[in-house]
Amino acid sequence: MRDEFDTEPPSTDRSADFSALVRPSAQPSGSVLVFTRDFYPNVPFRIVSQLPAFITVSILDEPPDDVQVISQPDEYNGYVITYEFYETPVFVFLFSRRYLPTGGRFRFADDATYFSANLDLLEVSVTRVE
Repeated sequence: MRDEFDTEPPSTDRSADFSALVRPSAQPSGSVLVFTRDFYPNVPFRIVSQLPAFITVSILDEPPDDVQVISQPDEYNGYVITYEFYETPVFVFLFSRRYLPTGGRFRFADDATYFSANLDLLEVSVTRVE
């Protein structure tokens, strides 16, 4: 089945084309990592830009106590996202193993679990908001 984040053209499998047409407006999109201080469940956010790979690796590869948490931080894509609180933009980081389209709107679910206490990261599901 076609990955929700892929921007490549759909496969020639007509059932995949049909399922893409009948997806609900809020579709499950997988899980991501976000810092605990930046987690606001059920609040829509927008992907502003993708971080360069070396910055993503630098952030995920620098644990405060020198204990390696993520064995391959280069498997993650880093993004800058923005929330709108009281008409003031708030910019934070988000990390995903999947591609997220710039300009895409998403919302965190309320199913967050600690991914790493050392890095202060949560793993949480996101849903695409149309």
